[in-house]
Amino acid sequence: MRECSRCEHCYEDQTLVCPDDSTNTKHTLPGGTLLAARYRLEKRLGRGAMGQVYLARDENLITRRVAVKTVRPDLLDDEGMQEGEAVARFEREARSAASIRHPNVVDVTDFGKSPDDVFFMVMEYVEGETLYQLLRREGTLSLHRALEFLRQIVAGVDAAHDEGILHRDLKPANIFILQKRKKDGSLTGDGFVKVGDFGLAKIVGEAASGLTSGSGPASRGIIGTPEYMAPEQIQAGTKLDARADIYALGAIAYHMLGGRPPFTGDFTQIIAQKLMQDPPSLTSLRSDISAEVDSAVRHALAKEADGRPATATEWLQEFSAAVNDTAALAEETESRVVILAPSGAEVYVDDERHGSTGRSGRVILTSIPPGRHVLRVAQAGEKDDERVIEIRADGDEQIIQAQFKGAPSDQLSPSRGGSLGSSAGRPGSTPGVVACAKCGSRFAAGAKFCGRCGNTTFEEVTVEHHVERGSKESPRPGSTQCTRCGSVYAAGIKFCGRCGIAISAAPLAWKAPQPVQLLCPACNTSYPPGTKFCGRCGKSVKT
Repeated sequence: MRECSRCEHCYEDQTLVCPDDSTNTKHTLPGGTLLAARYRLEKRLGRGAMGQVYLARDENLITRRVAVKTVRPDLLDDEGMQEGEAVARFEREARSAASIRHPNVVDVTDFGKSPDDVFFMVMEYVEGETLYQLLRREGTLSLHRALEFLRQIVAGVDAAHDEGILHRDLKPANIFILQKRKKDGSLTGDGFVKVGDFGLAKIVGEAASGLTSGSGPASRGIIGTPEYMAPEQIQAGTKLDARADIYALGAIAYHMLGGRPPFTGDFTQIIAQKLMQDPPSLTSLRSDISAEVDSAVRHALAKEADGRPATATEWLQEFSAAVNDTAALAEETESRVVILAPSGAEVYVDDERHGSTGRSGRVILTSIPPGRHVLRVAQAGEKDDERVIEIRADGDEQIIQAQFKGAPSDQLSPSRGGSLGSSAGRPGSTPGVVACAKCGSRFAAGAKFCGRCGNTTFEEVTVEHHVERGSKESPRPGSTQCTRCGSVYAAGIKFCGRCGIAISAAPLAWKAPQPVQLLCPACNTSYPPGTKFCGRCGKSVKT
């Protein structure tokens, strides 16, 4: 089977070019699009540590759409295992996952191995979005909205625990928010919540750990998502119980309220923090979070399993009581959105600059009208974090953590919802330039929304003579430099290939650094000439 790398639709092996967008297809799975003579794979929905997830149509029930998750054969193959043992283990865990029958759990309806040696599980297809996608768009949720999500998540987790099944990899990307389409084609708001991928982490974990090898235990890796996994999951040979999932529930609650997981960084940094530090208090991230709510979340995030509640329901009751005891706002207030980013990052909303981050690492946005907007956070040497955000009218504070990715990747990183054990992404090359098909505005390749008109269709633009992206050195004689991100180009380039803005036609001459001349009238933070907004408090900085 082959897939289009752009639209991700599935085709038979003889289709070398996608008929929709003329992009070359690539081979991804052995066999054709019809899996096990029943499931017609139509489009790839995602990719993770186990393999791929596809939208498929059940050929026996033509109108029924399902989600098919394939399992990489190498995860179920071990030199020390006897023939057929991998299949037996896969079937055992798949049957366990299918035994969980609860409205808040994604149903597993079938599993098997195709004649082309593709292991797969068939699950109900949930139309909507994941909690990860919702948090990326809105940053943080209100207390009562987070509580409503957690009630449904905990109900599904408790149902699995009652069957003796642990999830082991709870994270926002595994939590699905069911949305129904209206007659006008639009989707409804918050809908029913379902938790997916029960038991799948155990299938991968046992295969990757080497516990059944003839030479005895020899852990070859840890499967899970480090931001949300309990500290004991990192320690080989530790017996896990329900409290490992309770830690993940606390991490998800922290993310919903704080706009980021409790600990961030690379794998080594996250593990060291989990073992040696406590997460920053939620009260330090949001002004409308009470100490009682912070304490309830921290209870689930205790380093030692014995320090956490015994059951998910017990923890939910503690969290619910803390939320209900928190005094609600008497009336709606002005929206307040906090953008967290490294010092020096530039913040744009709908292509309008709203300041840069100072030593505080944040920019506070006020008076942004409710609705959806295009947020772009730019930092020299990094790929812009550009996303659609939704400003709510409820007056609750929203926090959005910028995420810079220096190199694009086909794989999901841990912070984007992937799990450890997934392949590392390929080093990224200099991005191309695309132009909005509606208004002609130019952006770096990969942009999904035009910051000027909101259009979602782009056309490729050829940009030649690119000199050096994100260079911190002075421009060479005759070269030009983007005033927003500092990228350096050869003379004649009109638009920045990284952030899409127009570049002055006149070559840049080297200029010595100018002395600091501006002070914020509110907090006295100093800035270079030309600064319009204070990166610490968001106030206007005037010359």
